[in-house]
Amino acid sequence: MKHSVLLVDDDLSVRESLRQLFHAEGYQVVMAVNGVEAVEKFGSAQQPIDLMLLDLNMPLRNGWATLDRLFEVDPSLPVMVLTGLPNQYALAKAAGISALVEKPVDVEAMLLLMQELLSDPTRLRHQGIGRWNCPFHHLLAAGRVSRGPWPEQHVTPYRRGGINE
Repeated sequence: MKHSVLLVDDDLSVRESLRQLFHAEGYQVVMAVNGVEAVEKFGSAQQPIDLMLLDLNMPLRNGWATLDRLFEVDPSLPVMVLTGLPNQYALAKAAGISALVEKPVDVEAMLLLMQELLSDPTRLRHQGIGRWNCPFHHLLAAGRVSRGPWPEQHVTPYRRGGINE
């Protein structure tokens, strides 16, 4: 059975490039152009979503607000945030996502990370391990995968809602 990936990005060229890549790798891809559509498609998907790849900077509902909604439905959903925004490490780790992937994306490293996150998702769900206990991955734009600890950075605290809610 193919793994199902929800790809959420408002940039058509990014969505289409990643869709083609993921199809070639054997993934079933569900696409959304913003956070509102992502929540709708997650709830109506014919096959359960195994992994979500989510851009942060989107219209209607940004990535953080989208995460809030989807984690209410499935707190163990593996999520890879794809972003070109700087200084997102502390927010991403606090939000409980699986991985922060900085753009431009190192495609080979991202595919390996996807395989790792999808290798045994049922083990985490059956043991009741939620998003807070899962390992956090940071894929730098240069292509290095790191697993903290990282020096603390001053960032605006993560909070629910906001302008793009």
